[in-house]
Amino acid sequence: MNAKIGDNSHELTPAEAKALYMHHFDKILRQTEVCKAENAIRQKLRKEAKADGIILSDIDFGLRCAQIEDPQIIIDEQHRRAEIGRFFAMPIGAQTELDFDRMPAVDRARVLGEAAGFASRNADTVPYDENSDQGRAWLEGWKDGNMRLAEDFETAHQKKSAARNDANTASDDGENDPEHDPDYDEPDEAA
Repeated sequence: MNAKIGDNSHELTPAEAKALYMHHFDKILRQTEVCKAENAIRQKLRKEAKADGIILSDIDFGLRCAQIEDPQIIIDEQHRRAEIGRFFAMPIGAQTELDFDRMPAVDRARVLGEAAGFASRNADTVPYDENSDQGRAWLEGWKDGNMRLAEDFETAHQKKSAARNDANTASDDGENDPEHDPDYDEPDEAA
C-alpha cells in the first residue's frame, strides 16, 4: 500500500521498512569494508614502527597530543599518572627520580610499605627481615598505608554518594510519584 498525498499515516509498510533498512545496511557495509582495508594498512604501519623499536603506546600518545584541542587535558592527565605512580612508590615526578635513589634505606622501606598498604597487599609480603630496621619501617608504612586507604576510601565513598544523592534529588521533581498521578488509587490497608 503506497502512501497517497494527504495521507497522514507515517507507518512504514513491511516492504518500506525493509527497503529503508537495506539502504542504510548497504552504505554502512561498504564503509565497513573501506575501514577494514584502511585498518590493515594502519596495522602494517604499526608493526613497522614496532620493528624499529618504537613503543606503540608512545605513538598513540603522540597522536593524542597532535589532535587534542585543549593541551591542559594532557598536562592534567600526566600529573594524575605521576600521582598514581607515587601511590605504588614509583619514583616519578620532577625531582623524585633523584631523591628516591638517595633516600635512606629505612625511609625507602617505609615508603614501599606504605605503597603496599595502599595497594591492599598482604602484610606478610614484607620484602625485608621483619626484625631489621627496614622490615619494621616497611611494616609501619604498610599499617599507615592500609589504614589511610580505608579511611580515605570511606570519606571518598561518602562524598561521592552524597554528590550522587544531591544530583538525584535535584533531578527528581516528583513527577513519577504515585501521589502525583490522578489515576492512582491508594491501596486498601485492609488488604
